[in-house]
Parts: sequence; C-alpha cells; structure tokens
Amino acid sequence: MSSISSSWSSRPSRSDLRERRGGVVSGPGIDSPAALDYIVPARAAAVKTSREFDYDLLVKPVEGRMMRAIWRIVRQREGAEDALQDALAIIWKKRAAVAGHPNPEALILRISVNAAYDAVRKRQRRLKHESPGLPDDRVDKATPPVANVLEDRELREAVLEAIARLPRRQATAVLLSIVEEQPYGDIARAMGCSESTVRVHVMRGRAALARSLARERPGIVAGRGLGEKEGAG
Repeated sequence: MSSISSSWSSRPSRSDLRERRGGVVSGPGIDSPAALDYIVPARAAAVKTSREFDYDLLVKPVEGRMMRAIWRIVRQREGAEDALQDALAIIWKKRAAVAGHPNPEALILRISVNAAYDAVRKRQRRLKHESPGLPDDRVDKATPPVANVLEDRELREAVLEAIARLPRRQATAVLLSIVEEQPYGDIARAMGCSESTVRVHVMRGRAALARSLARERPGIVAGRGLGEKEGAG
C-alpha cells in the first residue's frame, strides 16, 4: 500500500505521464479535452489494486466530465494538463472522503473545477511575473475567459458544496448545466432520460441551490443568476 500512496504523493511531470502511456501523445490537438486523455490512465494505474479506493467505481465514470469541466475553464493545453494532474492527486489524497461522500461524483467535479480555476490563476501570475510591464487587460486576453457564475471563488465554493447535497439526479443535471454548460439535449442523453425530465431536475436543483445559499450565505447570490436558465435547450 505504501508504494501506491507514494506514487500519488508527488505530482509527476507531463513527460513521466507520457512515458507511462507509451510514448508520444497523439490526438486531436489543443482544441479538445481529448488532448488530456493520456493523463487519466497514467494516474489511475497507480491505484487499480488499492483496496481502500475503487477507482473504477468512483472516478472512472466521471473522467470525461472532469476533463470537459477543466477544459471549459482553462482552454489551454499545458494549464489543463496541470489542472487534471492536480485534481487526480487531490482525489487520491482525499480518497477516504471521496469514498465516504454521499455524492462522490459531485465532490470529484468540485475538486476538478477548483483545480481548473487555480490553473488559470497560476497562468495569470506567471504572465505578470514574466512580463511585468504587460497591462492587466493584455494578461486577461492571454488567459482563457471565465464567464460564468463560478468565477468568484467564494460563490463557487458555496455553490459546489450546495450541489453536493442535492439528490443525485438533480446534482448531476445541475453540474452538467452549470459547470459544463451543456444543452438540455446533451444532458438528457448523458443521463438516459428525456429533456423534459432534465429541465425539471435543473429547475428544482437550481431552486434548491438558491434557497440553500440564501439561507446559509445570505447576500452572496444576489444578482448572480442562479435561477432557471433561459434558452438552454
């Protein structure tokens, strides 16, 4: 068990991950989360035999959603690779909490989203350090836009914590809607239900979120658009 833990305790380099996957990375390039595919199997291999943590049960079903959520926020290959590596490392370090969580998928996506925003902030800091004379608006243009309700860190933490407490189907629908910004038709196909059912899940989930946040974090969601989305279908 110690070898498994040690293999996840330090963050491997991208070249290490490529070597474990078997050489040069191939794929569609930098315009798709599929460009990150090689990272997940490399990380997962270290814990396949763990008796403490069932990767195939807890993480594998949500791998694609992790990558899509990270890519939607970061939109830059190196930063997305870093974010995905960091997210997988955190998931392993918090494996007991993940395994015991009433909604592990929501917790895993929460970790992934936070890692993605951290990657964006790191890139902004690096650009400012490397080009101290670069105006802030140039730095902003050089980093991916983050134009949704989760950009604010305090609000993001509150929203993701509240989503994790929703019933599983509602949580899934709301995560796909808010985090991945998927249209209702795609969400319906992913969940194996009708669009009308997805709309009900999203509507009820967002309403529950608004009530929960208004009760627990008064004032934090004022004007932040957590009500039912228009035109999402």
